[in-house]
Amino acid sequence: MRFSVPRSLSPSPVRRHSQQPRRNQSTFGLLDSDDSESDGADDSDDSFCYASESEVPQPPIIQRAKLKSTAEQRHVEDTVTAIRLRTRHHDPYEEWEKQTRKDAFRVARKKQTAIQLQMHDQLDAARNQESQRLAVLHSRQMAEVQAQLDSMKLQQQKEEDRLRQGWQERDRLLWKRIDSVIQLEEDKVRARLEAERKIREQEERKRQEEDMRKRLLEEKRLKEEEEKQKAVEEEKKQKLEEKKQKEEQERQRLQHEKDVAARIEAEGEYRKAAGLSSPREDWVYARSTLMNHKENYTRPIKSDKARRAAWGEQRRKITPRIGQLTNDPRTIRETTDFIHDKILVPPQPHPPMLYHGLLSSLAKTILMQAETEVTAEKKAAIPLAQVAFTLLDRLESFPEIFFAKLVQRCGGWPIPCGVPAAKDFDGRAWKDDAERTKVMGYRRSVEQSAHFEQVVEYMNRVAGNMRLYWHILKIPPQNRPMHHMFQLPRCWTWFARIMSDHSLLETPVAAQLIYTALDVLGVHVLQVWGQQWVKMLELIYQGATDGFADGKLIGGTTGVGTSARMRVRNEVERIMASPR
Repeated sequence: MRFSVPRSLSPSPVRRHSQQPRRNQSTFGLLDSDDSESDGADDSDDSFCYASESEVPQPPIIQRAKLKSTAEQRHVEDTVTAIRLRTRHHDPYEEWEKQTRKDAFRVARKKQTAIQLQMHDQLDAARNQESQRLAVLHSRQMAEVQAQLDSMKLQQQKEEDRLRQGWQERDRLLWKRIDSVIQLEEDKVRARLEAERKIREQEERKRQEEDMRKRLLEEKRLKEEEEKQKAVEEEKKQKLEEKKQKEEQERQRLQHEKDVAARIEAEGEYRKAAGLSSPREDWVYARSTLMNHKENYTRPIKSDKARRAAWGEQRRKITPRIGQLTNDPRTIRETTDFIHDKILVPPQPHPPMLYHGLLSSLAKTILMQAETEVTAEKKAAIPLAQVAFTLLDRLESFPEIFFAKLVQRCGGWPIPCGVPAAKDFDGRAWKDDAERTKVMGYRRSVEQSAHFEQVVEYMNRVAGNMRLYWHILKIPPQNRPMHHMFQLPRCWTWFARIMSDHSLLETPVAAQLIYTALDVLGVHVLQVWGQQWVKMLELIYQGATDGFADGKLIGGTTGVGTSARMRVRNEVERIMASPR
């Protein structure tokens, strides 16, 4: 049992307490002797003082309470005795508790010191890192400022050069005006003197004027002769440079053809094993098919009057049907059935020669319609391609003739392949440049029959035919596989060949045809070939932005090639942004 004695109120009105309260007060309200000895520096008791001894009050007289009985008196004595024993009692637990508190305080202070040291180290490391970052930032900013100063210095130097040139030009013009004014004044003085001496020296003046006129005429003649001689020399020099440039281009083209031929020859065995053909082989196949058809069918028909009349009668029925074609399923079906059942394969079959002649006329009519209509309206290629696709599927020998006529009107672009510079497919040398230009697909100009069409006209015409060809490849076969030249894999072959032939990529025609193919088949083949087609599009986009070889861009540097190249870039971006 524990007891506590309440403290009596201080009788002094002048008692002053300390600012800090007592911390170590025992359970019984009495001061522990051990605590007072060990924590005397930290603890403080209530203290008070008086101004003088006279102010010390007399202790109050405590009247002892009268005990009512002996039992109460004994209880009080026992209580006092217990209190005394308690105040003198040494409790190990309280001593352990005090010691534990001291140890905990010491450990806490030690831990706090370690935490503060770690915090200081971290702050130092953060300050060092910030200092390094600021140093790097300062150096980078100094470099930027220095670069800006160098740029401003270079710009200032250019401005000074421009001003210096302007000053020199101004001085030159100023001195020129001064000389002209001096010359004008001299002429005026000379005229006035001549007027004064007119009466006295009329004959002399006439003679001088005549001499002056002759001298001026002689100078003029010499000057004209000198200008003519200079113009002739400039013309000769320009022709010589053009000749050298053409020779260099021809040399590069021949070297490229040799390299391509060597590469094709080296890859010949692998191509044969895979069942593939080279671009030159495809061109030779189309060219030989065309020439054999002309030799065996077209020329014999034209040379015979009866055959020519029958051929012309049937041919004139094809043109109106193709020319009046619209994008209507019924019209497309009726046109296709009429051409097939009434013209090409009637109940009474045509002779083989007339049949093949009509196939050639049909192919030519479709391609000419594509050149005129598709160039003006892109959608016109859709019904025309559907008619051509159905006829290619149903007519025998028509795919070979149609592709040969396509190569005839477009050159080597449907393959793609460059036309050989020296010889034809059969090894015969070209008669002249005009023959080779015609085989490349160029047509005579309407305004000047002696000259060929311009590049823009040629490019638009070839693009119209190739748009028709791409739409044909886009149509899926119904019953049986199409001819290998009209199957969808030809699209991949075409892109693979043209992206590996840098001489073709430098022309504006290549950029226009790439755009045409992407416009028709880009999204469709993306769904067919997926990631492989994305790689092809990346290669095309790189050639249209950064260049494909030595920084050369697709389409070249001409205005026509630049506009076509921009269309290629926009089309690639449109395809990549389309949903898959």
